[in-house]
Amino acid sequence: MTAKSLKIDQLKLDLSNPRISKATSQHDAMQKIIEDQDVKLANLAESIVEEEGLNPMDRLLVMKAEDGDGKYTVLEGNRRVLALKILKNPAILTGLEVRPALQRRLEKAAESFDLKMVEPLACFAVPSRADGNVWIEQRHIGEDEGRGVVSWSGVASSRFRGRDPALQALDFVRQHAKLTEEQKKQLEGRFPITTLDRLLSTPDVRARLGFEIKDEKLQTALPPEEAIKPLKRIVFD
Repeated sequence: MTAKSLKIDQLKLDLSNPRISKATSQHDAMQKIIEDQDVKLANLAESIVEEEGLNPMDRLLVMKAEDGDGKYTVLEGNRRVLALKILKNPAILTGLEVRPALQRRLEKAAESFDLKMVEPLACFAVPSRADGNVWIEQRHIGEDEGRGVVSWSGVASSRFRGRDPALQALDFVRQHAKLTEEQKKQLEGRFPITTLDRLLSTPDVRARLGFEIKDEKLQTALPPEEAIKPLKRIVFD
């Protein structure tokens, strides 16, 4: 792969983009992406404007256009590229079938768009579609035993957001419930932290358990040996 710094106008949508049925032209590809993504496209466009650019962790994957016009076909990142093209020139929506409310959102986002926020675009160029498919498959097909993008578990997501009450309860049980090795194994992997969060977010449940939340911290007046009993039961249930 070769690193490239490209402009929006140098990029072409992929007519064979797996998100859509095979398109016959750039105009047709735009129409089909709009139909497929709808409000998600507006959300993306607004995010680009509000965050002042694209996610720096995600580069576009491109290859030289097969028609020899010197431009590049986007193999990975077609949604982003269409959003950018609309933000730069919302007039390209002319002639496309777009819901009025969606078009208004896209045009409003374009009013605040600053081209300097995104150009030049960070891209990687591959020699052929086959070379690009290796990386696209890793990104979209699944985790593939760690070769692809591995999603965070609910617990990992909770840790990223901060030590919310559900995670505090889980860690409290892990550290103070005198668990057996078998019980520790039960709590490994993809623990349903969102279910525990829903329970502890319910005031009536907390009241029955003898807990309360103050300053985003789970607190209780119960002695530790009494506090651990209901939490342990809920966690393992």
